[in-house]
Amino acid sequence: MTKFLSPARIFVWLFFGSALVALNAAASEKLVELRLVDEMDEPRGYCLDIAGGRGANAPLDRGMQAHTCYDYTGGLLEDQAFDAALISEGQFKIVHFDICMAVSALDVGAAIELAPCDQSDVQKFSLQSDGRLSMAAKPDLCITVNDTQKREGRGGTPVHVMRPVSLQPCSDDAKALQSWKMFSL
Repeated sequence: MTKFLSPARIFVWLFFGSALVALNAAASEKLVELRLVDEMDEPRGYCLDIAGGRGANAPLDRGMQAHTCYDYTGGLLEDQAFDAALISEGQFKIVHFDICMAVSALDVGAAIELAPCDQSDVQKFSLQSDGRLSMAAKPDLCITVNDTQKREGRGGTPVHVMRPVSLQPCSDDAKALQSWKMFSL
């Protein structure tokens, strides 16, 4: 005797099966912060962060900044958590938002932005062995923290600190502002 599945059973199987696949995929992603190696003036460290908001409420239209790392709270917040496996492939994806880091142009001074993930040159980066985060298409340009501009936020104890980031020529003189490391809890 052959048993047929009713449409209701098929729906339940597909729904819960899909949910389990999604949970397993999420659990297998290793999330990391991208932390500036030099603490500068912030003992909690500076991490690449979505500008203008915190955690799951971060707006995606304001680009990226260097911000006090949140891992001191005991977790990685959604606006600073990148998929570690994709970094080795040159893609810097913020998993919670399903969005990737990009630059506005492959030029000095270009802003670090966010865009739907694709394989375009403005989204391909390379985390070098010396910590420099450069553009794959223009390896002489590095993501650089601004050492003269900073502002304090409204939260944290002590208060969080933010600094702009942009593409600048990679150089030994700016190495402290251009060297990043992956950090996970």
